[in-house]
Amino acid sequence: MGHPPLEFRDCYLDSPNFRERLKCYEQELERTNKFIKDVIKDGNALISAMRMVFCF
Repeated sequence: MGHPPLEFRDCYLDSPNFRERLKCYEQELERTNKFIKDVIKDGNALISAMRMVFCF
């Protein structure tokens, strides 16, 4: 995940390079968010399955 750093002066200038770097960070955050949601969903499914097994 070696993204180039976001520099304040690039933000201030709003350069095309800054926009591209920012887009990389946004895409990584979207992937991370999806991964976390999937982990939560799978965890809930696992807990439900364990309740079914151990409650009967």
